[in-house]
Amino acid sequence: MKKTACEKILWLALAPSSLAFIRKAWKDIPLRQVKRQAKANYTAMVNRTPDIGPYRENPLRLCLAGGMVWLSIFDAMAGKMTSEDFGKMIQFTLEASWLKALLSRQNRFSRQAQEKNHRQTLRANAASDSAFNWQAEVRLGRDENEYTMIFHQCGLCALGRQEGHEDLIPYMCQLDFAMIDLAGGCLKRTGTLATGADYCDFYIYKKGSKWDDASP
Repeated sequence: MKKTACEKILWLALAPSSLAFIRKAWKDIPLRQVKRQAKANYTAMVNRTPDIGPYRENPLRLCLAGGMVWLSIFDAMAGKMTSEDFGKMIQFTLEASWLKALLSRQNRFSRQAQEKNHRQTLRANAASDSAFNWQAEVRLGRDENEYTMIFHQCGLCALGRQEGHEDLIPYMCQLDFAMIDLAGGCLKRTGTLATGADYCDFYIYKKGSKWDDASP
């Protein structure tokens, strides 16, 4: 994979908050050295990871790049960061005000948004047959306030295997709940590929809708 604008923007977007977490949690860490090593790790990781198509065809390229940012920083900590610390770093990053504002502006709950998501998913599936791509399906809801997504393949799981960090991927999965919450929705699921399930099932519904107390 070549480092495109997508990868450059994700580094600039996520690395500062992640490094701020390290500054807060470890007073004796040479942060400048960690940042320099993490950036070198990131470039090397991007270069050795198979391409999954350009962002315009496959928006999930953002997810893969984000995973690479966090794993690069984890490696740069050279054993000082535990898997639990990794999860806390990701949650801390999500607290960035700009990211909260961006996610809260998403409109997931209209029939038009569901149909657009369906079209984008078909394009993303076709963008690459690499194990580093996602293979997903969108099932339109009974109305505009609910829908389901099924992921049969996960690019982050492939990245975890490549980098020897399969144990860290479930911490990224936990982000899904917070991201959907910020967009005004709720997520229910029974399992993820990262934890050994046959697929990731996302049942998503709007807060305050009639589906709040209903079963999918």
